[in-house]
Amino acid sequence: MMINKIKNWLKEKSKAETILEVIIALVVITIGSATATSLILSAIKANIFNKDLLTALNMAQEGIEFMRNTRDTNWIKFSSDTQGCWHMRPEAVACSTGNVISTNDGGTGSGYALGGTLSNKVTSVLELNDGIGGTESSYRLSYWDADPTADSDDDGTNNNDLDLVGSNAPSGSAIIVKDTHYYRAIYVDYKKIANTSPWALSDPAAPEESNGDLMQVTSVVQWMDGPTRHQVSLSSSLTRYK
Repeated sequence: MMINKIKNWLKEKSKAETILEVIIALVVITIGSATATSLILSAIKANIFNKDLLTALNMAQEGIEFMRNTRDTNWIKFSSDTQGCWHMRPEAVACSTGNVISTNDGGTGSGYALGGTLSNKVTSVLELNDGIGGTESSYRLSYWDADPTADSDDDGTNNNDLDLVGSNAPSGSAIIVKDTHYYRAIYVDYKKIANTSPWALSDPAAPEESNGDLMQVTSVVQWMDGPTRHQVSLSSSLTRYK
């Protein structure tokens, strides 16, 4: 009898220890799985952000290069007066005051949207934190189909090709196919090179659009990640001297 009681007690003890071991193992697995899941989600989120950041930097750099190309093209287009006509709008066919790329720095409440060309000034600065309204949507970058009559991606449909990205598709020559979540604004400010030694810039209260020596270009790209706004900003100084 005593031996049977001992055997039964050992069996019950063994069962209890087994259950406890299983519970401990489950707790360890749960904690490990939660940690691994958290790390995986963090890595995925970081990869998405890095992709967005790289794309935004490329879009901002494209804005700077567009303005630089505009200045260089004006030197060729208006070769008889390179210093007087260097800051004409890209679509300008005549060198005149009305065609000057006018000042619209971020502090004055306006910016340029950039697509196939510079749009007219948008009536507010790019500020997605305030919500994406009518003015912010003017800065939105979208994919265009450059030629709706041609099937450049060979999918059997002519007018759905993701050829170009910009804020304002050229009328009659392209259609918007898909909106992105990036927004780009170009801000321009002019400065005068002071006649001093050493070389220095003057910063007058009034912009030097008519006789400025240097165009300060700032290209800003913003995007939203949930409630968080992200921004990259690149600047470059373009002079009127060849």
